[in-house]
Amino acid sequence: MKDNISVHGTYLLLLECNYEAELSIGKSGKMNTKPGYYLYVGSAFGPGGIQARINHHRQIAERPHWHIDYLRTVAGLVDAWCVYGCRCEHEWAHSLIQNDAATVPLKGFGSSDCDCTTHLFYFKRKPVKAELESLLNSKLVAVKA
Repeated sequence: MKDNISVHGTYLLLLECNYEAELSIGKSGKMNTKPGYYLYVGSAFGPGGIQARINHHRQIAERPHWHIDYLRTVAGLVDAWCVYGCRCEHEWAHSLIQNDAATVPLKGFGSSDCDCTTHLFYFKRKPVKAELESLLNSKLVAVKA
């Protein structure tokens, strides 16, 4: 495998929000945040791979491009994990929607180009990496967030 600088794959972002806010998420509508944790499923198969995508998400975008850019204005990045070389974001989204601890804050978030209900999940309590690995049937690798 080449170095992890430009490797493609699927990633999870764990974000923490400490307050309620109303966000306009592009054409997807409004979303009301609440204190807790948000888990976002994404993939990076373009130039720069996962590390470039995580570097983008680490910053607050001046001009939001993706749905997650809007949420980043009120939620801090806590952790980022990935699986290199695997295109499994839809499988992960389908698994997460079955999790009793997860709720859907806005249908269509991050999934406007697929048939998933959402790629964003809300958790009242911080999800544990080992439990996510079991649920997703994947060994998650930490990405510098």
